[in-house]
Amino acid sequence: MLTVKLSVFGQVNFIVFVDLCSFIMEESELKQIYGRNIKRLREERKMTQDALSEKIGLNEKYLSTIETGAKWGSFDTLISLANALNVEPYELLLPNGKEVSIDSRKTKELMVRFRTNLNELVDTVEEFLKG
Repeated sequence: MLTVKLSVFGQVNFIVFVDLCSFIMEESELKQIYGRNIKRLREERKMTQDALSEKIGLNEKYLSTIETGAKWGSFDTLISLANALNVEPYELLLPNGKEVSIDSRKTKELMVRFRTNLNELVDTVEEFLKG
């Protein structure tokens, strides 16, 4: 299980639990997945390495080392890449073919609890403002 924070416009909205794989992944394998995802998304958007590296303020050769799985880059690099590729940061780390299932039972249960808690919070604020 991996805890993933989903966000919209940079604000963390809620946390979902994602079952990425049934085995422990080596760091080198995760680097490869990360690099392949960046390259795949860049190519889907018809961007060159030069265009993407310029967009995020990164050296093109360094971007190449990330895409080949040789380097990670910083956390800021991950965020910049995700923003430039118009995806959430966690999507860059998902193995090929894996997606966050919004129809999963656990996610539905989480959303019910989230909705209930939000409704209770709204009720409490309304009572406070009245009183």
